[in-house]
Amino acid sequence: MNKSEYLPTKSSKARCALLITLLIGIYIMENLSINAMIGAQGVNYILKPLLWFGVACMIWLFPRVQGKAKLKQLNSINGWAFIFAFIFIAASLLFGIFVDGLGKSPYSHSITGILINILTVGTVLIGKEFLRSYLVNSITRDENYIVFIIMAVMMTLATISPSSITDLKGYEDLVKFIAQYVAPEFSHNLLATYLVFLGGPLPAIIYLGIIQGFQWLSPILPNLQWITTALVGVMCPVFSLTAMQNIYLSESKQLKAKDKDEESLLSWIVTSLLSIGIIWFAVGVFPIYPSVIATGSMEPMIKPGDVILVKRITDMEGINHLGVGDVMQFKRGSILISHRIIEIVEQEDVKSYRTQGDNNSGADIELVKPEDVKGTIVYVVPKVGWPTLLMKSRDDVPLNEIEF
Repeated sequence: MNKSEYLPTKSSKARCALLITLLIGIYIMENLSINAMIGAQGVNYILKPLLWFGVACMIWLFPRVQGKAKLKQLNSINGWAFIFAFIFIAASLLFGIFVDGLGKSPYSHSITGILINILTVGTVLIGKEFLRSYLVNSITRDENYIVFIIMAVMMTLATISPSSITDLKGYEDLVKFIAQYVAPEFSHNLLATYLVFLGGPLPAIIYLGIIQGFQWLSPILPNLQWITTALVGVMCPVFSLTAMQNIYLSESKQLKAKDKDEESLLSWIVTSLLSIGIIWFAVGVFPIYPSVIATGSMEPMIKPGDVILVKRITDMEGINHLGVGDVMQFKRGSILISHRIIEIVEQEDVKSYRTQGDNNSGADIELVKPEDVKGTIVYVVPKVGWPTLLMKSRDDVPLNEIEF
């Protein structure tokens, strides 16, 4: 069959432009003064479902656009979409149970509330996935990850309100917002885009529908911290996408035909995500960050060249939990020091800390003020930091300012 038959026609381009315009129009409608005029509930429970129902009906009347996979593969794709959704939910629950805890759902669980939520959320979901499927399968018939990424970015931006961005107060808020909301939403959208490319809107509806249904219908939800949300929300969809790609290529007998020398964009995405995570860990964005020890003041517990993992303390609650015997890291001038607390001194209702290195003959001269505390040492990795010490010149670390 001639390849030109798969290229978008003039009429399909016009329909795609119309759908993109509708997507932008619905987004503007959600975030402009109409929200204040009819209220958030009116928009979320009446207007949005009606608009997306109209979009779904419009696309249903368009000439049918099929996914890439053959009919005999659709059941497998739908089944894997179901499995991927439950993998994500299971991972979220496990992290909730063993790491961050569980919390009560804020959504209504009366019969009326459940029915309303299913109707409104389901209608919006179906409309969005019909739109996603039509756009992707009208634009490309090949695994074009540039198209997939653009579509995922567009669908992600459509979920972010301008107020959520303007409310950010600094770099740390921005990092948390990207990690907790933008990155997971993009990852889910990238997987959903690949699913509609293969099987049309149904597998994406299954995948996102199960996840959203769990969020809306379960009385107990994992109370994940932002960093855990980022980890689960990014890695589960990315690895599911990798698995789905390999499953499809294997079932369609294309795996051996792929050019092994061609770099996979998907592998690049995974590598980039892992690299970003390592960089964030190294610069201290995460609650636990590494620090290389240059002196022997805490021997034998910590030796020069060891790397300590420090749990960041950012509020007074964490400060108040410090006690005698804890090993903490604190700042003195431009130097980070890790010593043990030997006494808590209260002066005018303000706690200060007297510290001493385990290998030092006497206590540190100056008391440590709460604002100078960086965190507590939770783990020691022996000798890993030696390359860092060897690369530094002696002038980089003014050891004469550190108390031994």
